[in-house]
Amino acid sequence: MGKNGHNEGSIRNRPDRKWEARYTAGRNELGRQIQRSIYGKTRTEVAKKLNDVLNKLHAGQYIAPNKITLSEWLTTWLKEYASVTLRPSTYISYEGYIHNHINPIMGGIPLKNLTTDRLQVFYNEKSESGRLDGKGGLSPKTLRNLHNMLHKALEQACKNNMIASNVSDNTILPKRENKEMRVLSRSEQKTLLQHIDSERLGFAILLDLSTGMRIGELCGLKWNDIDFDRKVLFIRRTLQRVKTSIAELENSNAPKTMILEGNVKTDNSYREVPIQEKIFIKLLEYQKRQQQEKTLASSAYDDNDYIFATQLGGVIEPSTMRDMYNRLLKQAGISHANFHALRHTFATRAIESGVPIKAVSDILGHATVQLTMDLYCHSSIDLKREAVDKMAELW
Repeated sequence: MGKNGHNEGSIRNRPDRKWEARYTAGRNELGRQIQRSIYGKTRTEVAKKLNDVLNKLHAGQYIAPNKITLSEWLTTWLKEYASVTLRPSTYISYEGYIHNHINPIMGGIPLKNLTTDRLQVFYNEKSESGRLDGKGGLSPKTLRNLHNMLHKALEQACKNNMIASNVSDNTILPKRENKEMRVLSRSEQKTLLQHIDSERLGFAILLDLSTGMRIGELCGLKWNDIDFDRKVLFIRRTLQRVKTSIAELENSNAPKTMILEGNVKTDNSYREVPIQEKIFIKLLEYQKRQQQEKTLASSAYDDNDYIFATQLGGVIEPSTMRDMYNRLLKQAGISHANFHALRHTFATRAIESGVPIKAVSDILGHATVQLTMDLYCHSSIDLKREAVDKMAELW
């Protein structure tokens, strides 16, 4: 047995002609030394490996050998670490990223063997042809969400001293494309509102245009969220249809999707929004019509307190609200605009009307005023046209 020096490990030539280096990697819970071995074909090879390990030990960068795979760690991380802070819908999204995208390609790789290069190749492949339906690559937004999840998991592995560094730090993701924000013009807005009475839930469009709520917040709104004396509504929850978790699907005959009433998007999304006087009057009229439906349905009405409910009190999910909105667009002859365009339209009209940007940000539930400014502090086409028309006499 050849010594490398005091407390610096030892090297020997085994009976099977392999070279072995032994070193001490700290102590266990009982205070006993943890002895580990490194093997190689030559003394020089083993000596180099031993020197690398000892340097890491002295620098505090040593990672104990482990056989845990990326898949095993992600499963542990999601269940034990991430689940305590994630919204249910985000948890299910993360579960899908792991099960559908990461595990089939990289799940079997030992966690300690994952490299930046390997991860970059994975991102490139997913960007090129990562969709599960085979119709091209994942969108830059989806890929960034996947990356953010993986970065968090690897960061926790670093804190747990399972890996030396977070290999996702130096990867490069495709640049996100800034989609053009659709805002209804003033004439489109006016025309749309002329048609809302043709739909039983048409008042929802007026309420959304006057408050800028997200569609899930609108569907999750309840009567006890209204302060009728102060004419204020409180946004406290969101309603959405999400995929059932993989674990539940494997252990039961659960449906593939479910309606979920959950927390709002961020802490800033919990907010109170004043209701304009004209809108408040319309709200009372709508409430009266709903009361008539309750009376007509009698005991068949299942009252869940939702402001926008079926004729028997059931939930109105976002897809139903979108369908109603799309019918109104078609009736009004307005070119397609997704439901979120109502939120954009509210913000744009508010800023055009001189509402302070901080107030607009608070009403929208944005985390920062800067986010509101980045999204909405620009002139609408109507204002640009007014500006150009003022110069007409110059030509």
